[in-house]
Amino acid sequence: MAAKFTVLIRTFGTNLSYYRDCLESLNALSFENWELIILDETNSQEVEWLTEEMFPEENRVVYRKIKHKHGFAYAYNIGVHFASGDYIILLGQHDRLSGNTLEALNKKVKDYEIVYSDHDELIESNRMHPHFKPDYNEELLRHGPYIGSFLCFRKNLCMKMGEFHEKLEYYPMYDFLFRCVEAKIQVGHIPALLYHERVVDEMIPKERKEKMLREYATIVLAHIRRKGLDASVVPEKKNRFLDVEYKADFYKNHRNEYLFLHEKGVRIRGKKYMQKLYSVLSQPDVGVVGIRFLHYDFTNDNCGYIYGNEGIAYPACYNKSVFSTGYENRAIIPADVSMVDAGCCMIDAKLYRHIGGFGANLDGRDIMLDFCLKARDAGRRVVYLPDVVAYRKIGNTISTQSSNGLIMERWHDKLKAGDPFYNENLPLGLDNYELY
Repeated sequence: MAAKFTVLIRTFGTNLSYYRDCLESLNALSFENWELIILDETNSQEVEWLTEEMFPEENRVVYRKIKHKHGFAYAYNIGVHFASGDYIILLGQHDRLSGNTLEALNKKVKDYEIVYSDHDELIESNRMHPHFKPDYNEELLRHGPYIGSFLCFRKNLCMKMGEFHEKLEYYPMYDFLFRCVEAKIQVGHIPALLYHERVVDEMIPKERKEKMLREYATIVLAHIRRKGLDASVVPEKKNRFLDVEYKADFYKNHRNEYLFLHEKGVRIRGKKYMQKLYSVLSQPDVGVVGIRFLHYDFTNDNCGYIYGNEGIAYPACYNKSVFSTGYENRAIIPADVSMVDAGCCMIDAKLYRHIGGFGANLDGRDIMLDFCLKARDAGRRVVYLPDVVAYRKIGNTISTQSSNGLIMERWHDKLKAGDPFYNENLPLGLDNYELY
């Protein structure tokens, strides 16, 4: 049975040309079981007139004038209250949906109550800057709103989790999302450019950008505290993302709780790396923490690993300059990954015993790939921590064919599904995280 979608659009300071473009994208949708609710905060009737012009005899379109201008959360709460759809879609007033967006969502919501997709940017009439995202990534989300502005969620979640918080000016959607995730509600991702976000002002004023990131930091800190964790959350110096510093007891007091792997020939830069690793590992849902490896010629050895359908592990951001932040800042932001480097990492000791340690008859990178897959199967996260950096002249050896055969036999279904933390639209292999 097809789901019904309610699209919410809040209008304020509206560019009527871009708004018309937005409504045209809804007119072009191939999936017909939807309704549109316009939440108009403008001071004129132009939005109402244009909406009537675009949908002259359309009973699926509802126009509501918002008298009290209290921002996104207030308007969305009104929209959700009047929505008759099973699922809510938040759509920016100047943005566009692809023609097949609702069809793709209709398939995905059978398995997930919350869904997001990849998006690109509309600059004038050009589609540019595609944002290809991973599947839901807890650690990455704590450092920045990587999901973007597009979210589809089941309407009854607003009854379960509570409404959007109206004191939040920029990111009420993310506060709602974090509360849902804490309640173990699964989030799905569609690796396709289903949403096109209009860029009206390419340069966001510094003061506004700082204000936005400070609000996001407040949301993340509240989420972390609800999880029973302690951390400091502040915008990083260039206001690109958040610095999240977890606080934990001194690692030397917990030596029996972790295993620290450190291969011969690996030189770790800095002094407080053990405390940094342990502060992340001490979280109950984290099982493995790895670091960033560099070559001595100022290029990356790896920023964690990506696995392909054939069970081969590829070093992320391989040979990219250390001065490059990587695609979507991938090299410099902590994130959940599928595998880290065994040359230097910290492992939860109880997890190690629970999953039977490292697998037998494996070699090269397959040893750690197998272990990390077992850790994730046990419900533990594998986290990449770029704050800790090590140098190595020679990287991990490539696995043998016999070892790869064992990996494919043990993890066939999972490997065929692809790496959940790497987008299938990006190239796989050593030239990963590249746009051509």
